[in-house]
Amino acid sequence: MRYLGKEFAFKVAKRACLFFPDYFEEKLKNPVFVLGFNNSGKSTAVSHLRRVNALCVYPGEGNGELWFRGHYPWISSAVSVPPIWAAPDEFICSVKDACRDSFRLSRAQLGAYQWLASGSNLLNDSGMLAALAPDIMNDFPDAKFVHFVRDGRLASYITARLEWSRIIRSPGKYIEYDCPLRFSDVLRKMAEYWVWTMRRMDEVSSSMPGSVLEVRYEDWWSDPEPMIDSVARFIGVSPPEESKRYVPKTDLTQHLLTEMPNDELAMLEDIVGPTMRDKGYSR
Repeated sequence: MRYLGKEFAFKVAKRACLFFPDYFEEKLKNPVFVLGFNNSGKSTAVSHLRRVNALCVYPGEGNGELWFRGHYPWISSAVSVPPIWAAPDEFICSVKDACRDSFRLSRAQLGAYQWLASGSNLLNDSGMLAALAPDIMNDFPDAKFVHFVRDGRLASYITARLEWSRIIRSPGKYIEYDCPLRFSDVLRKMAEYWVWTMRRMDEVSSSMPGSVLEVRYEDWWSDPEPMIDSVARFIGVSPPEESKRYVPKTDLTQHLLTEMPNDELAMLEDIVGPTMRDKGYSR
């Protein structure tokens, strides 16, 4: 049953793992998780890596069926917790309670998909998984993590804008869970959440030395080939050819920074600045 179409393999894997979980847990080989905030460059990098035949790329991020069952998307879920960016510790506790602090079924589903679709390394592109990474290590002791990091001011600002647009379109549930409604308050929460996710990945680096490759968005943007090569070496596959061809032509970093109101920029620098300096940013 190898080399099935990806869509069919995905459908079969979701069922097969329920009937033979132990078998398919063992079938997962060399799992790699690509993580990062919105607009961190990870999805573009994954689009290059898809051309590596040795990789088996899981379709979609898997947030709903693998990692945050019953919690994703939050706006349509029945869980009684605020969204992850507003109360990350409470949200993650609820996720772990729902799955009884076990991600063996997630491992089995990924293993079933890899067995059906083929590939020496299974790659899952899930930005949100950074929040949960320390909690899946017991069931994924062989995992590697590629963590894309971007200037925390911009990562927080862009993500806050996206979330705020959802809030103003449909505020009811956000009001119910006492979420902030003013953009500046959402921005503050998002910056604090960015710092929280960085600390979560630092936990993984400390407890599983050598399991995390941290890649800066700015390095990828300025010169993608060395970054793609380093990711490929870290995973253990040959890098794809012509990785520079698809690089975006315009970096809007400075434009976005100059467009931010001074008070918002100052607030962001107070919150994310220390963590940014720890990650090698000069300011």
